[in-house]
Formats: sequence, structure tokens, C-alpha cells
Amino acid sequence: MTDGMTEISSNDSFFNIWPYVSELKAAKILSKKIKESELVHKVYRNSTEDFEHILLATEKENHFVKVVVDRNKKKAMGYLFLDL
Repeated sequence: MTDGMTEISSNDSFFNIWPYVSELKAAKILSKKIKESELVHKVYRNSTEDFEHILLATEKENHFVKVVVDRNKKKAMGYLFLDL
């Protein structure tokens, strides 16, 4: 049984998310107006340390884009919208 997700510092995230963020901005998933310095809201890692979930801020309060990263394959697996 796994224990769920643990919040980590965005500095501890190994994945270079910025090329993927550029793709999301080009596809108009993320606004080009969002400052990259304020973009990463939270980063979570699962208990087996195989995946990271990176929450990106959007222009709307409590709305995020979550990027799922496979740490073993060293690539972004996709994204989904969160409305909290």
C-alpha cells in the first residue's frame, strides 16, 4: 500500500518543466500573461518517488493546471485542470 503525496520544495523537483510550460502556453492552456516566477504553486511527490504532481497557478483564484511528471521516464505525462 502506498502512502499518498508529500509536498516538496519546487527547488527539489528534478524535472525541467519550462519547455512543457511553453507548450501549454502555445496551446493556450496557460495564459502567456502569467509570470513564470509566480507560476509553480506547489509540488507533490508520491510515496514511491515515481511521480511528481506540479500545480501551476492560473489567472483565476483556486484554479490550477496540474502537470504529472514520470520521474523514471523523465518526462511530463500530461496535465489536468483543478478547480479547488
